[in-house]
Amino acid sequence: MKYISTNPEKCSKWTSKTFFIFIIIAGIIIGSIIHKPFFECICPHFFSVKGNSVVHDITNTFLISLFYVFSAFIVGSSALGQPLAFLLLFYGGYTFGFCTFLMYKFYGKAAVIPIIMTFVPKAAVISVIMILALRTAFRSSAALFAVYCDGDVRDSRELNLKLYCIRFIVLILVSFIFSVAVGTFDYLYLRMCKL
Repeated sequence: MKYISTNPEKCSKWTSKTFFIFIIIAGIIIGSIIHKPFFECICPHFFSVKGNSVVHDITNTFLISLFYVFSAFIVGSSALGQPLAFLLLFYGGYTFGFCTFLMYKFYGKAAVIPIIMTFVPKAAVISVIMILALRTAFRSSAALFAVYCDGDVRDSRELNLKLYCIRFIVLILVSFIFSVAVGTFDYLYLRMCKL
C-alpha cells in the first residue's frame, strides 16, 4: 500500500477547505429538502430564534461547537477515521439545512431576516470550527493509517500526540470566544428587534 501517503501533494485535495465546504453545502441542501432529522433528540434544539438569555445562547453555541471538536478528536485518533470525518461534516451541513427549514416552516417569510442575522452567523462559526477540527482529525487519521499499512512515519508532525492535543485545546478556546461573540450579538439583535 505504498500509494497511501499523508504528504501534502497527495492529501491536499481531500483536506482542502473548498472540498470540506462543498460537503457542508451538500448537507445543507439535502437537510433542507428531506425535512427529517437524523437524530430527533438533537436536531430541533440546535438553534432557536428565541433564546431565554444571552447565557443560554452562548452555552448552546459553545456546546454544539464542543460536540464537533470532541467528535473530531476521537475520529482523528483512529486510523480508520477519515470517512467519519466526512460524515461529521455532512451531518453538520444536514443539521444546518434542517434547522433552516424548521425556522422557515414555523415563522414563514418573517423568518428570513432573523435567519440571516442570528442563524447564519452561528452556522458560519460552527462550520469554521468544524472544518478546522475535522481537517486536523483527517490528517492525523491518514498519518496513522499510513503507519499501520506500511510503517510510513515520515509525517511525524501529524503523529505528535502533544501537538494534536494542543490543536484541539486551542480550538476549544476559539469556540468559546466565538460563541460569546455570536451569542452576545444574537441577544442584542433580538432585544433591539423585540423578538
